Amino acid sequence: MNWAGLLIEIGDKLYLYARQLCHNDADAADIVQEAFLRVWRAHGRERVAEADIVPTCYAAVRYAALDHRRRTARRQARELKAGACLYDETPIFEPAIKPDEEMAGIEAAIRELPTEQREALTLKIWGELTFQQIATVTDESPNTVASRYRLALAALRRKLAKGVLVCYDLSKA
Repeated sequence: MNWAGLLIEIGDKLYLYARQLCHNDADAADIVQEAFLRVWRAHGRERVAEADIVPTCYAAVRYAALDHRRRTARRQARELKAGACLYDETPIFEPAIKPDEEMAGIEAAIRELPTEQREALTLKIWGELTFQQIATVTDESPNTVASRYRLALAALRRKLAKGVLVCYDLSKA
């Protein structure tokens, strides 16, 4: 297994997934690094097919993000008790061009999706995982994942019916 090559190949996708889960650039980068190290420590000496390890990497990112959320919630509770709390409202997705009204509308529509639907959408479109692989990551059935994905697309179609979706053609999904 070429671990450096794997990280180069899927690192950006893992980062996008982590960012969707934690809403912070620096934390997302830390989460990906922590998750990749967890996977490497667990499977680094084994001969594992790349197709089998990719869902494992996404699952590790998911669990590292959940751990991060718990740590952050505890820290914020302590800070709130002490009278100081900071929350970063960094956008989930950073477009290659300056954000405009259309991108803001798309991002707002994605943010309004329930967490499970947003996760299925992110892993399917940007992570390029199959429903079976997403089911492995989220510990759900493939049918549940597919249903959440379809519901997310339907919700986005409704919310964005007046605009044109540039980043992804939902009519072909």
